[in-house]
Amino acid sequence: MTPSPVRWERRRRWAVVAAVAAVLVSAPSVVAALAPAGAVGDPARLRDLVLGSAGRPYQGYAESAGSLALPELPNLAAVTALFSMRTPMRVWYAGPDRYRVDILGTAGEHDVYRLPDGEYTWDYGDNTLTELIGDPGVRLPRGGDLLPPELARRILRAAHGDPVSALPGRNVAGVAASGFRLVPADPDTTIGRVDVWADPATGVAVRVELTARGQDSPILVTEFQQLEQTAPVVQAPRPVLGSGFTVASAPDVTDTLGAYSQVPLPARLAGRAVASSDFGGVQGAALYGSGLASFAVIAVPRTVANAASEAAGKAGAVQVRLAAGNVVQLSITPLSLGIVRSSVSRRSYLLAGTVTPAVLKSVADELSRLRRSGP
Repeated sequence: MTPSPVRWERRRRWAVVAAVAAVLVSAPSVVAALAPAGAVGDPARLRDLVLGSAGRPYQGYAESAGSLALPELPNLAAVTALFSMRTPMRVWYAGPDRYRVDILGTAGEHDVYRLPDGEYTWDYGDNTLTELIGDPGVRLPRGGDLLPPELARRILRAAHGDPVSALPGRNVAGVAASGFRLVPADPDTTIGRVDVWADPATGVAVRVELTARGQDSPILVTEFQQLEQTAPVVQAPRPVLGSGFTVASAPDVTDTLGAYSQVPLPARLAGRAVASSDFGGVQGAALYGSGLASFAVIAVPRTVANAASEAAGKAGAVQVRLAAGNVVQLSITPLSLGIVRSSVSRRSYLLAGTVTPAVLKSVADELSRLRRSGP
């Protein structure tokens, strides 16, 4: 039966509607595909621009996505979530001492304000504004550390001498970005490569990919979805009617893990010296090594070590006997973890780093033989 002219007209109208809808739905992806990518440039020059971009203002929305299946270590659930889940962030960055980062989640929002006169946090779930006093010697990672400009600078500062090569440009959040790849030179690191794309004019990084050695897909990707390179106005938050206000000391590793700050650590472990970093010089918590082949050592109470061992065991860790104790080791590429118990000093240590399990086992063996009189 031949359709009537009326039916043909109806079909034509619906076909037009469907075509328009398809265009509207696909428009963002089409625009993104047609947006100009950055030119291939001098990778060494771009690296220097990224390293020197701390004074460049910006504001926008970014997301990081990690795929590390980390165990829930004691008091570190918020930290492990950063590297194993998607973290949406909105940021207003006027400079290193004036910025605001909002971590957006299904359970609520957590905001960090950094100002020249101090730091504040606002927790929407608790409806509480907190003023943080002091500057911790050893600060735990937080969401703002995964913003592309911040993460890129941290990695490049650590791996300053490692070789870089150019990558094809891409368009990220409207920025025609140029890219480069950094491949660590140290054979003991578990990091295979770090890819960075940045604005070739300002050096503001817009996307960072971190890939473990021997893998093809990144285990951590952070990039802007929206970005404006303009200076925002960042002011101190004010308590609203019905909200709480507290004053607290800025938390650090000692507070969170109960680290024994009076425990002296050696100047070298596994042939690697204490690094000149936030951990350096802090008794009971130290960072060793250089570049991307680094590891942290924290002296902790036995109760914390027991809880960490139980969590690691559930994630597939193995216990290895040492000359003077034992170590529970867990590898979650590219991260190596260890919990050391010494039968000589009766002390316990947490180990974590982007080094091979063999290096961390050597560290554990040396720590197990330390006596209470010191290294």
